[in-house]
Amino acid sequence: MSDKKILLVDDLEFIRRPLVRYLSRRGVKNILEAATANEALQKIESEKPDLIILDVQLEDTIDGIEILRRTKASLSPNSIVVMLTAFKDKHESVCRELGAYESWSKPLDPDEMIEKIKGILGT
Repeated sequence: MSDKKILLVDDLEFIRRPLVRYLSRRGVKNILEAATANEALQKIESEKPDLIILDVQLEDTIDGIEILRRTKASLSPNSIVVMLTAFKDKHESVCRELGAYESWSKPLDPDEMIEKIKGILGT
């Protein structure tokens, strides 16, 4: 897969770590991860990832929707943001209004995730 930067943001290590390992084994060379909102905001601002895969519900001071809002407003407006949610119907419209490219339902099949990433990044 290409050298484009991908940031995976999920506070649940048992979801995040296996996905990072899986993506790495499938050829994603430049994958970053964040477990907290602050870590995500710092990496978005400093790294300007090409694609951000962002969990809506973070157990933190701010949620994924607020991170999306800040990302598109000023931190990295050109990053493509895909939202992960167990409640797609509840969050999809607000996420789109704030500039999310898509919303993906959790749990997501890892092979399907790879295909979606390839489609988004054109690889």
